[in-house]
This record gives sequence, structure tokens and C-alpha cells, in this order.
Amino acid sequence: MVTAPKPPGPVLVYAPDRGIGDLMWHLPTFRAIAAQAPEGQVVLAARPSSRAAEVLAVEPSISRVVYARHFSGTLKGATEVIDFWRICREVKPRAVWILEKIGRPAQAAWLAGVPERRGFGLGHKSQEQWLHGPFLPKAMRPAHRLEKLAAFEALHGLAVASREPDLKLDPKAVAAVKARYGDRPGPWLVLGVGASEPARTWPAERFAAVSQGLADLFPTVFWLGGPNDAPRVKATIAAQPAPGRDVLACDLPLDQAAALIALSAGFLGNDSGPLNVAASVGRPAIGLMGTSPVPAYSRWLSRLDGGEGRIADISVDQALDAVRTRFTQERWANRDIPAA
Repeated sequence: MVTAPKPPGPVLVYAPDRGIGDLMWHLPTFRAIAAQAPEGQVVLAARPSSRAAEVLAVEPSISRVVYARHFSGTLKGATEVIDFWRICREVKPRAVWILEKIGRPAQAAWLAGVPERRGFGLGHKSQEQWLHGPFLPKAMRPAHRLEKLAAFEALHGLAVASREPDLKLDPKAVAAVKARYGDRPGPWLVLGVGASEPARTWPAERFAAVSQGLADLFPTVFWLGGPNDAPRVKATIAAQPAPGRDVLACDLPLDQAAALIALSAGFLGNDSGPLNVAASVGRPAIGLMGTSPVPAYSRWLSRLDGGEGRIADISVDQALDAVRTRFTQERWANRDIPAA
């Protein structure tokens, strides 16, 4: 009796960046790599801080997400090689695509016997010695990640028609948000008040002033952040002159936060994950930029930059003018999305 050959393993894509925003930038690349695979899907290895398993739960090009942990200390290098070797042994991929220049996962994939191994290269022999070319040239090292991704796609014949992330929403999350907030008058404005560090955090009192200054446009304003942001902004919301108009929304799971943004008319917020999610779900988004401004990679995204990288230099009047201008020009309105 002849035993049927085992089917080849999946394609494993490694995106080592830590943020949700970084994940959104890479979505078109993930899809392009998946489109080359007969099964139309890839397994994604990502950092736990990216929350990829939540963000991409209904993304059809991602079959599953595995987390590659971040290590520190004197044994960091060896530990990261062992951890990615473990991932490769678990996933058993036929190919690994490393969307960075780092050498440790490349070495791990070689040690695990992965037949096909791709990566940025960028002249880093610590990666290139373990991989197959072609590689990005050393001259591209200073380029922004989005430029590197575009060049890498062209180099490997990956078809990317648009850099718009077009994040997919979970219908159950949409239904949950509609059930909770559907009776609130629109149009809705979402204020993204959270950020990963103080240098990227606009003062809460300025968000409050913006909300008051836009009372004629938005009957409902959501203050969106994480659980750690709630104590910082709760008192500011309570002091607003129109009780109930400003709504604290710092307890939403990530899929419902994305659904809330997608159902709203527009977004104004710090340079953080929700800002990138807003652009990724096709909502007008205005980013308040601090230390490392994100490029306007999406047609939905515009920026207000602080002087010399200081987010505190952005005034309330600048933010008001930015929202009013786009509201008028683009005719902002809530968007209805079918729920589960």
C-alpha cells in the first residue's frame, strides 16, 4: 500500500514590530504573500504587543497567529533563536518570510530545516547568510518601513494594488457596539486619548476643549483609550458642560474599539494604535503627532505635527480647524455596517 505524501507545510510570515499601527502597515504585504500561496493564506508570527490575534481575527489571508516573544538580557540572542526555532518546528512551514533585517529568526529557520527563507537583507550578512535572495540593498537602510515594504514587494513580484490596509471587522463586534451605543445621536466623533508614552499623549484638557468647540457638529463624542487611560480622563469628562455627551469608552475589547471607530463619522487622536485602526477601517482620521510622526500612508489619514516633535505644541485651535475643514470638505457622517 502506497502512503500518500504529506501535504507541504504553510507559509510563515514574521513581522517583528511591536505596535498595532505597524501591523496595519504590513497588511497589504501579508495579503500579497498569501495570494502567491495555493491555499491563499499564511501563518503570521508577530510580537504579543501587536495583539495580532485580536486585530486580525477575521482576516481571511491569515490562517492563524503565533506569538514570537521579545527577550532581554545577556542571553537574548540565543533565546530568540531558540524561540523562533520552536515556532518553526511547531508550524512546520515550507517557507518563511521575515519582514525585517534581523538575523536570529533567519538562523532559526535554517536550523529548523525550512526549505525556503526570505528576508529584507539590507546588506546585513548576519541575516543574508541564512536566506535566499534577492535582498534589499544596503542603501535602503535609512528608508521608512513603508518604503522598504514596497521595494521588497517589487523585488519578489508581490502584487500590491493599494497600501490601504482595509482592516476586516468582526460582525459580532459591530453588533455589540450597536447594542451598546446605537441610541446615541450622531454624527459621532471618536477621540483617541491613549498612547504608549507621555511624549505621544496630548493633554486631556485640550481634548475636552476640542469636544466643546465641536458641539455644533457632533452630538456624541467618545473618549477611546485603554483601561489605564480611564483614571486619567474620567474627571475631565465628568467636568464637561453637557452631561452625557462625552462618553468614556476605555473598557472596549480591541475588536469592539475598531467597530466603534468604523461606525463613527471621524477620528481625532494621538499617534497610537487606534489612529492607525481608524485609517485602516476607512474613517477620516486626524493624527496628533509627537516624537516619531507616522507618514500619511492612507488617504483617510492626515496629520498635525508638533514643533520639533513636541505634541504639546499642537494647539486646540489647530485641532478644531483640522476637524472642521475635513468635516465640511468630506461631509463626515456615521457609517452603517451590517452586524451579525
